[in-house]
Amino acid sequence: MGKVAAFTLAGIACWFYSQDHQPPHFHAKRTGQWHARVFFLEARGKMVERVRGPRGIMSAGDREALCDMAELYREELLTEWEQKVV
Repeated sequence: MGKVAAFTLAGIACWFYSQDHQPPHFHAKRTGQWHARVFFLEARGKMVERVRGPRGIMSAGDREALCDMAELYREELLTEWEQKVV
Protein backbone atom coordinates (compact mmCIF):
# COMPACT_ATOMS: atom_id res chain seq x y z
CA MET A 1 0.00 0.00 0.00
CA GLY A 2 1.41 3.38 -1.00
CA LYS A 3 0.16 6.67 0.34
CA VAL A 4 -0.85 9.26 -2.25
CA ALA A 5 1.97 11.83 -2.21
CA ALA A 6 0.59 14.31 -4.78
CA PHE A 7 -1.74 15.98 -2.26
CA THR A 8 -3.27 15.71 1.21
CA LEU A 9 -6.76 16.43 2.48
CA ALA A 10 -7.41 16.95 6.19
CA GLY A 11 -9.16 13.93 7.71
CA ILE A 12 -9.12 11.87 4.49
CA ALA A 13 -6.59 9.08 3.95
CA CYS A 14 -5.68 8.45 0.29
CA TRP A 15 -3.64 5.49 -0.95
CA PHE A 16 -2.90 3.04 -3.77
CA TYR A 17 -3.03 -0.73 -3.28
CA SER A 18 0.17 -2.19 -4.74
CA GLN A 19 -1.61 -5.00 -6.61
CA ASP A 20 -4.77 -3.15 -7.61
CA HIS A 21 -6.66 -3.33 -10.91
CA GLN A 22 -7.20 -1.07 -13.91
CA PRO A 23 -8.41 1.58 -14.56
CA PRO A 24 -6.03 3.79 -12.57
CA HIS A 25 -7.50 4.93 -9.27
CA PHE A 26 -6.72 5.55 -5.64
CA HIS A 27 -8.67 4.77 -2.51
CA ALA A 28 -9.91 7.44 -0.12
CA LYS A 29 -11.40 7.01 3.33
CA ARG A 30 -12.77 9.16 6.10
CA THR A 31 -12.39 6.75 9.03
CA GLY A 32 -15.67 5.33 10.29
CA GLN A 33 -17.69 7.18 7.68
CA TRP A 34 -16.99 6.11 4.10
CA HIS A 35 -14.50 4.47 1.73
CA ALA A 36 -14.37 5.23 -2.00
CA ARG A 37 -12.34 4.63 -5.14
CA VAL A 38 -11.39 7.73 -7.11
CA PHE A 39 -10.86 7.09 -10.83
CA PHE A 40 -8.77 10.18 -11.46
CA LEU A 41 -8.66 9.89 -15.27
CA GLU A 42 -12.45 9.82 -15.60
CA ALA A 43 -14.83 12.74 -16.05
CA ARG A 44 -15.80 14.43 -12.78
CA GLY A 45 -19.27 12.85 -12.70
CA LYS A 46 -17.84 9.31 -12.96
CA MET A 47 -14.78 9.80 -10.78
CA VAL A 48 -15.96 8.66 -7.31
CA GLU A 49 -17.31 5.17 -6.52
CA ARG A 50 -18.33 4.08 -3.03
CA VAL A 51 -16.73 0.89 -1.69
CA ARG A 52 -18.34 -1.53 0.73
CA GLY A 53 -17.29 -0.92 4.27
CA PRO A 54 -18.06 1.73 6.84
CA ARG A 55 -21.51 3.16 6.63
CA GLY A 56 -22.02 6.80 6.00
CA ILE A 57 -22.65 9.24 3.23
CA MET A 58 -19.80 11.16 1.67
CA SER A 59 -20.49 14.86 2.06
CA ALA A 60 -20.69 17.03 -1.04
CA GLY A 61 -17.69 18.94 0.31
CA ASP A 62 -15.57 15.78 0.59
CA ARG A 63 -16.60 14.65 -2.91
CA GLU A 64 -15.79 18.07 -4.37
CA ALA A 65 -12.42 18.22 -2.59
CA LEU A 66 -11.45 14.76 -3.88
CA CYS A 67 -12.52 15.59 -7.43
CA ASP A 68 -10.74 18.95 -7.31
CA MET A 69 -7.48 17.36 -6.17
CA ALA A 70 -7.80 14.48 -8.65
CA GLU A 71 -8.28 16.90 -11.54
CA LEU A 72 -5.53 19.24 -10.39
CA TYR A 73 -2.97 16.45 -9.85
CA ARG A 74 -3.91 13.98 -12.64
CA GLU A 75 -0.42 13.76 -14.09
CA GLU A 76 1.22 13.26 -10.70
CA LEU A 77 -1.38 10.66 -9.72
CA LEU A 78 -0.81 8.73 -12.95
CA THR A 79 2.96 8.77 -12.31
CA GLU A 80 2.37 7.48 -8.76
CA TRP A 81 0.00 4.79 -10.08
CA GLU A 82 2.66 3.61 -12.53
CA GLN A 83 5.31 3.51 -9.78
CA LYS A 84 3.27 2.07 -6.90
CA VAL A 85 0.84 -0.35 -8.56
CA VAL A 86 2.16 -3.58 -10.05
